[in-house]
Amino acid sequence: MKLRSIALTNVRRFAGRRATLDGIGDGITVLAEPNEFGKSTFFDALHALFFERHRSRARGAASLQPHTGAAPEVAAEIDLPEGRFRIEKRWLGRPAARIMDATGRLIAQEDEAEAWIDRAVSGGLAGPSGLLWVRQGLLGLEPEGSSAAEKSERERLLATRRDLMSSVAGEIDMLTGGRRMDAVLARVAEGLSCLATDRLRPKAKGQWAAAIEEAESLKTREADLAARASALSGALSSRRDAERQRQALEDPDAEAVRQTALAEARAAHAAAAAHAGRVAQARQEVRLAELAATAAARDLAALETQAQRLGEAAARHAAAVEETQRALGLATCARADDETAAAVLEGARAATAALRLRLTAAQRAVLSGKAARDHADLAVRLHKAETFRQREEEARARLAARPFRPEALAAAEEAALTLDRLRARAEARAVTLSFDYDTEARATVAGWAIEVPLRIDRPVEVDLPGLGRMRLDPGERAEDDLPRQTAAAEAALAAALEACAATTLAEARRNLAEAAADRDECSRAAELLASVAPEGMARLRQDLARTAAEAAGAPQDPAEDPDAVAALLDAAELAETAAAAAAEAARRAAAEAGQRLARSEASEAACRAALDAARAEAGDAAEHAARAEAARHAVADTAGRLAAAQDRLGALEASAPDLDTAQARLDRAQSVIDRTARERAELVRRVAELDGFIRSEASLGIEEELEEVRGRLSAARDRARHCEAEVRALVRLRRALEDARTAARDAYFGPVTAELRPLLALLHEGAELRLDDRTLLPAALARSGIDEELEILSGGTREQIAILTRLAFARLLARRGQPVPVILDDALVHTDDARIEAMFTALHRIARDQQILVLTCRQRAFEALGGERALVRIEDVA
Repeated sequence: MKLRSIALTNVRRFAGRRATLDGIGDGITVLAEPNEFGKSTFFDALHALFFERHRSRARGAASLQPHTGAAPEVAAEIDLPEGRFRIEKRWLGRPAARIMDATGRLIAQEDEAEAWIDRAVSGGLAGPSGLLWVRQGLLGLEPEGSSAAEKSERERLLATRRDLMSSVAGEIDMLTGGRRMDAVLARVAEGLSCLATDRLRPKAKGQWAAAIEEAESLKTREADLAARASALSGALSSRRDAERQRQALEDPDAEAVRQTALAEARAAHAAAAAHAGRVAQARQEVRLAELAATAAARDLAALETQAQRLGEAAARHAAAVEETQRALGLATCARADDETAAAVLEGARAATAALRLRLTAAQRAVLSGKAARDHADLAVRLHKAETFRQREEEARARLAARPFRPEALAAAEEAALTLDRLRARAEARAVTLSFDYDTEARATVAGWAIEVPLRIDRPVEVDLPGLGRMRLDPGERAEDDLPRQTAAAEAALAAALEACAATTLAEARRNLAEAAADRDECSRAAELLASVAPEGMARLRQDLARTAAEAAGAPQDPAEDPDAVAALLDAAELAETAAAAAAEAARRAAAEAGQRLARSEASEAACRAALDAARAEAGDAAEHAARAEAARHAVADTAGRLAAAQDRLGALEASAPDLDTAQARLDRAQSVIDRTARERAELVRRVAELDGFIRSEASLGIEEELEEVRGRLSAARDRARHCEAEVRALVRLRRALEDARTAARDAYFGPVTAELRPLLALLHEGAELRLDDRTLLPAALARSGIDEELEILSGGTREQIAILTRLAFARLLARRGQPVPVILDDALVHTDDARIEAMFTALHRIARDQQILVLTCRQRAFEALGGERALVRIEDVA
């Protein structure tokens, strides 16, 4: 598999945008961008595309959602031996999954698409938690931690590596050492099991765990007592500080200064407020003067407008009288022409009506034969329509017997999927119980002998002959009530199947398929019925009755030739049309002349009324002229008063103090007084609280109890160290015994060692990696004859070994016929400048037949890597 492009839509920081990384070549492709660009977002999105189901709402899918809440979408183009394909997924909102080929043809979707992806990734070696994808700062090849998911992931990866190794190195030889070594290893394991877990952690209820638990308990008690002793000392110090602050606040001189500042601020504020009142009064006087000047100007303009309107009204009235006389003459002539044209049109209409009667009689006889033929055709169509309607009604009756919808089947399938998941979780949490018997006696559960490994997912009692009973409880999580959830899921599935009128999913799907067939039959019958009776059965029956009546009632022999009568009728209709056009033209001319006369008369009346109104408004000419002169004098007088008021306002505003500043000074002086009172009251309350705390704590003897707890803590820590030393000794013994038979496994590790040796030589000349025969992964680095465990190596060296091991596995996969891309997300963060050049060379050595995608923020450092540079296109989406 090779990547060609990755597209992200509404993913994390790319909310409302689409980010596309394309042009990924066969060798090394480098995306070098600064921090916060979104490189790791591409990494996580690609992981979700291949390993998160599209219906998943788990953390891996939910973490892709942007802050806007939109549904994240991821797409990638990949090359497989079969050709190029495009994978698309959307999570959370309307989840979907699709696979398309190079032509854009859809080849799989939803669950089929998920199965297609599972086959493409070939068992998971390409996964981010597998061998070939490297996240930021990852130094190992396996997930760390003790959770069930992490343990399961480690076991899965181990099985995958064994499968890969077996395919290139042959079968595993039997380990050497014999029964004596097995017995010694068993005793070492027994000693370790009494003290520690498989991960060398203190075992519950063991001596080591008990000593650590007692030490932790005493440490907590010591911390509590030390904190209380420190709190008591701090309370004494705080009380002295509070008393000192209270005395400072109650100083008489400081209080006098504060009161003086408040009095001065109040006086300044009062003076500023009084001056502001005088300014407001001056502004009011200016406003009144402006109103008076505006009124005088308005009165003068009104008088001048009255005189102008009177002259214009007299001119308009004279013109209207003249227009009325002209319109009266034109209207008299138009009425005479209209009467003549109407008489001509009436004669033409009478001739045309007579010819139409003759043509109708001739055509009725011709149509009798056609009506008989139409009647026969309609009878056949009616028979077919009745047949199609019967088929539709039968299909609808069958549909009524199956009332459920496809949504009910979808709910049943979802309930079945939920039940399967819960049962799988219960199965995954179950433990396995098995016995290797040395006698004929058999352990039993509920009366059944245990002969094969038994899966236990709930508390059971095992009868041990000769010993008694043993109770096994796999345990449950308080927040994960699987039995209750499983019962609820079973009830939900039963209810969903009942809604589908079925007892199994297969029966429900069969019922839905039969309903779909009935629905199609109903649709086809309705379409056929519509084709033979497009206007309905009733209309078809009406047409059948009509044609029967037409065929029976029409005359058989025409009295005249219909074509000859039609020719005469055409000529008469042309004459009638011409007469109608002439009559209409005369009518319109008469109407227009009448409307013109009416408009002229109305205009004359309106002009006369306007003239009378203008004369009434203006009044006597001499009196009107006197009013105009008085208005001119009033305008000049009000303008003088306005100018004087504006001057007074300007002088007051120029000398006005800042009222806001005076208010701010007053507020500040008052706040000082108020804050001092609050602080004094708070200090009095604080001193009283501290006095009570000091009295209560001093009477408990905290210092003596603290010394006793520290002595017991030291003894518990000594016991814990002794147990830890014993565990380390047993571990070293076990490691020495296991190293003795590691040599027999060299042939098994040959393929990985062969691939690693030339890559490792680029960094450490002559060095070799020692592989763990249990995990099949590097365990130590051998340099100059000394084995150095990976845990004690520097972060940079462990990082380099992890990446080189992944490159070696990539070569093995390619030789196996399953090439997958190697993806490094800011992986070389711990490597120095000298060795990073060697790592670049190793990447190019592998890239000759391997695709490698490097995501990095170290743009300058990775310039020496070479390879193709990738760019990301970002565009807005609707």
